[in-house]
Amino acid sequence: MSNFINNPGVTEPFSSKRAISRLLFDFSIMLSCIKEHDNNKNILDFACGTGWVAEFLNRSGFTVYGFDLSPNAIELAKLRVKADQRLDPEKLSFFDCDGHALTSMKNNFFSNVVCFDSLHHMKNFDKVISEISRILIPGGRAIFVEPGAKHSTSKETIEFMEKYKSQDPTWIERDIIIEDINEIGSKNGFEEMKLKPFLDPSMINYNLKDWLHFRNNKLAQEQLIEQLCSFNYDSRVIFYLDKKTSI
Repeated sequence: MSNFINNPGVTEPFSSKRAISRLLFDFSIMLSCIKEHDNNKNILDFACGTGWVAEFLNRSGFTVYGFDLSPNAIELAKLRVKADQRLDPEKLSFFDCDGHALTSMKNNFFSNVVCFDSLHHMKNFDKVISEISRILIPGGRAIFVEPGAKHSTSKETIEFMEKYKSQDPTWIERDIIIEDINEIGSKNGFEEMKLKPFLDPSMINYNLKDWLHFRNNKLAQEQLIEQLCSFNYDSRVIFYLDKKTSI
């Protein structure tokens, strides 16, 4: 068991150097978007990495399938199942494949597909969203937690690329332009995008006096709305696409 505990790939997100509060906050928003279907509890964790999102979904009662392009990541994801007896191994499985061609997955199989910080690593958005549409049931939902329109040129991304991926020509960091994704979704049988705009919890902090002042200060409220609009376009976007019941 100690080998599992000391393996950061198995203990994510709690071993991650990224802000844990941000990951768990975003996960809670994603979870609130899941569309319940009485006869279908199948969820796909798209490009799952080492599988912490799939683990949390399994513990929430769903039958979860996770895939990633990296066989090493999938091996770590499988270790998660062995490391935690709270998981149901009959309802949690992992495999490696390419998100552009989900050939092993049946049509109309999943009620939900979740894509947590993964779409922006994909080379061809059209192929990815077409495949997601194919494997979703009519009325199924694809949920995305992604960086925004200025991701590829952000200081954080540039520093990450220089430190970790400067010798990896295959690594992709793309911007997510919500208008473009909505258009691609429309071409592939999805309804109009729905967005969940929030500020990161670390961005908001008021003492009581300031908060009472804010509640009656229209200028301060307008400034917060401007911050909300900017953050939820340039920096981070959470949205979902519902597959039409008939195409």
